Amino acid sequence: MSIDRPNLKFPSRAGNIRGMWAPLLFSPRPGSPEQLVVGVAAVTSSGFHLAEANAWRRLHCLFDADADTAMLAIRVAFERMRTVLAKDGLQAFSMYQPPFSGISLGEPKVGEAATERALAELWLAETSSLYDRALAIAAVDAAASSTDSSGASDARGDRLPILVREYVQQHRPGLVKAFSPEFQAVTRSVRTPAQQVRIAFSGSVLVANFATLPARKPKATIEHIKSLVLDLETDRERDSMRGQRRWEMIVQHQGRDDPHIKPNQYDRVLEVLDQLGEQARVRDLDMLRYTSVSSIGQHLLEVERRAAA
Repeated sequence: MSIDRPNLKFPSRAGNIRGMWAPLLFSPRPGSPEQLVVGVAAVTSSGFHLAEANAWRRLHCLFDADADTAMLAIRVAFERMRTVLAKDGLQAFSMYQPPFSGISLGEPKVGEAATERALAELWLAETSSLYDRALAIAAVDAAASSTDSSGASDARGDRLPILVREYVQQHRPGLVKAFSPEFQAVTRSVRTPAQQVRIAFSGSVLVANFATLPARKPKATIEHIKSLVLDLETDRERDSMRGQRRWEMIVQHQGRDDPHIKPNQYDRVLEVLDQLGEQARVRDLDMLRYTSVSSIGQHLLEVERRAAA
């Protein structure tokens, strides 16, 4: 009696790389055993990647008004993690010092995947309730089908860059020169042609664009933000200091406690922000969200202050 063997094919591990991965954990309440996986870092002998959670609307649902503070702490933790990964490589996990008491690093584990990014994203999808795999896939598809931004709406009425510039000018006048000439005056007499790359702020370590996302009729602004993200990507590719600077899309939106926004509108804004943030990450860019001009201004001041220290 003979048994025919089916033509089975198993995935090959020949092209995989072996590395270490560890979850970045956020504990929302001191003394509580509750921990949320907000990111996963993967490192090998040849590189690293930090995969970030992308469904931040869920964080807002959990913590309501405290979510903005939590997001700030998590963002600082990401920055420190990237710095340590770039500096210490395989020793990064033992060298990482959390910036706040609510942030910690989980136990490092061994894993295999095609790339460091694939390894980090694999375990983020498996371990984090703040990660939406469908959102990540949609963002990749959107990035693949994106076209030149010259035809996109440019939302000329958005005064956010000017307001941020005014805030920075009050606290550190010398940094005003880092803003585009388009935003140096309230009247905006100088305008960047739509076909050119638009960069609102270009500092010593940070390059940023700014946009306001309204709760009502945000479609034109969404396209505007996408075009600004593409401009940041283009500027990064042209920049000779790309290894020493980072590029961020900074978006202001209304907070949950704003009397001019309804609960269903607020939830929709959070969904849109998650989608835009994931599309930015596909291009290895950061998208930060804030609810006030002062918070954005303080972010710029702090980043540049640390660079000068």
